[in-house]
Amino acid sequence: MNQFDGPSWRINLLPEWVGEHEEDCSLIFHPEGVGALQISSYSKEGTVTEADLKGLAQEHIEAGAKLTEADAGDFEGFTLAFGSNNEFWQFWYVANGPTALFITYNCQAADRDAEIESIKSMISDLAAT
Repeated sequence: MNQFDGPSWRINLLPEWVGEHEEDCSLIFHPEGVGALQISSYSKEGTVTEADLKGLAQEHIEAGAKLTEADAGDFEGFTLAFGSNNEFWQFWYVANGPTALFITYNCQAADRDAEIESIKSMISDLAAT
């Protein structure tokens, strides 16, 4: 597995998956895949709390999204999934100490099951650095 490092985190990429850093986030995808995983990192002085994470997700909470507790390697928080305009989206809002990660995966709704197990496998190995 290839390690891909972001600010304050590290993820092990599955074979043939690629990671790229963009201006506001890091992008992870399979060149012949159906979707893309994006990771954005935020930090604050002190510990990121559940209330902080819920503040990041407030728009979705107000829209009635069901939050499910989630572990993402060294990070803890919650996840939610929804469909919109024939697209599937899954969001993770997770934190470790002063670092919060906002992770998204999206693809066409018809392809929602094609990569999600690979995505969950990589996310489960996220390490705080």
